[in-house]
Amino acid sequence: MAGTEDKINYGATEGNDNDEGGTSEEKHLEEVYEELGLGKAQYLTWSALSFVAFSDVSELIILAILIPTLRCEWKLSLAFEVALGCSVFIFYAVGGVLFGSLSDRIGRRKVILIASSIMLVSSFLSAASVNKWMFLLTRVVVGLCIGANFPTALVFSSEITSAKYKEYGVFTLIIVANIAMLVTTVEALIFLNPFGWRVFIIIATLPILIAMILLVLVPESPRYLVASGQEKEAKKALRRYFEWNDKPYPENLKIRTFTCERGNYADLLKPQFKKETILLCIMYAGNIFLIFGLIVYLPLAISNNICGGVGSGSIKRTCKTLTRGELLDMTFITAAGALSVILGFFAARKLGRVCPIRTFGIIVFLLTVSLLVCINMNVTKAAFFFIKFFTSAFNIIIWFIIPELYPTVIRNTATGAINCWGKSAGALSTFLVYCLYSFSPLYVIIVFVIASLVSTVGGILWSKETKDVTYQEFIEDEVHDHGDAS
Repeated sequence: MAGTEDKINYGATEGNDNDEGGTSEEKHLEEVYEELGLGKAQYLTWSALSFVAFSDVSELIILAILIPTLRCEWKLSLAFEVALGCSVFIFYAVGGVLFGSLSDRIGRRKVILIASSIMLVSSFLSAASVNKWMFLLTRVVVGLCIGANFPTALVFSSEITSAKYKEYGVFTLIIVANIAMLVTTVEALIFLNPFGWRVFIIIATLPILIAMILLVLVPESPRYLVASGQEKEAKKALRRYFEWNDKPYPENLKIRTFTCERGNYADLLKPQFKKETILLCIMYAGNIFLIFGLIVYLPLAISNNICGGVGSGSIKRTCKTLTRGELLDMTFITAAGALSVILGFFAARKLGRVCPIRTFGIIVFLLTVSLLVCINMNVTKAAFFFIKFFTSAFNIIIWFIIPELYPTVIRNTATGAINCWGKSAGALSTFLVYCLYSFSPLYVIIVFVIASLVSTVGGILWSKETKDVTYQEFIEDEVHDHGDAS
């Protein structure tokens, strides 16, 4: 639903740098993207952002895998273990809020490059940690940077195509993120026990270095540049994209920009966004609570052979590194995430957003309830696999909706705010799992059931279909209040 504010002029017009005569033809920015098509420009940008997503998710998985090992090496208390497990997720939430608005103010690419540089240094320092306090501090910084990187990369990936291909960028990054969970588990299988946890961290950190190298070649999001009034920069970015896609660049292109406030969190609660913002926060928080809880709970459940909730007694904390067989079990369950993203992608393309999000939510709730009863350990592992499968499918639908619902001037602000709620729930989930599992796995499963119920109710209440909308650059009432684009 593009408005007059994001139009582009083709042909010579009054005030154009081109002196040749011609009739001015106005086109929306969306139409320019349709002419750009899909090609090398998008593939290179998505490749760079995929390494960002890969590294971000890998850093999240590292802690869940390492805590059993660090418990032995540094004799961690339960309190410190909880603090360490929650630290990344808490500061992931903080980073989403701090950098979400900043990305709408200074640009997607700049925020990712700054955060990636800091994360690279912090990750290597965590591998060189001499004690638990240095390790905690460096992981806090890593969490902050992930909060800046991952949501911004998702928004960036969605802004470089026409509506015809708008799901492709988000799909690419989400499937890479789920593959990262799988690969990181495999890396642990290969490097953790033979070479130690320090080498494991260094290996898992390398993708962010590749991302930074590729991002140097990638221009800023043209949608952001148009929305921020940077006409010359937007034209340069579009020219490069057209060249990479082997398409003729329209030499007489004149972008009509509109200058307004960007990155304002109050805009998320305007009447046209309020209901959807609240429901997205509820759905995402419930779903991420379950996803992050499972990330932490899986190594504990598998290493202690916890079958179900009902009838399970207290679990004694032991100094134990995950065995090869236990890491293989985690690898199998983690693989569900990558497979499910394909289902979520095709369901969203064919059925829209409303039907899949309701269906996936109900399935996740029923599967989570099934964890309360133990039939045998293989059945429990299968339940974990399918919960991981459908929570990931649920998640990608939410990530499709966010950029479709919010205009460019607050798109990353909305992403950061919703992400903050989700990751805060993830931090709470981590805290509860570490505190409750030693008393009884039943308590952990009960909070998982509550979280899945919350996200399911949010999905049932969701009614706004965004499948066929085109991206907006500005909030419509601000365009009308301030006049046409200048």
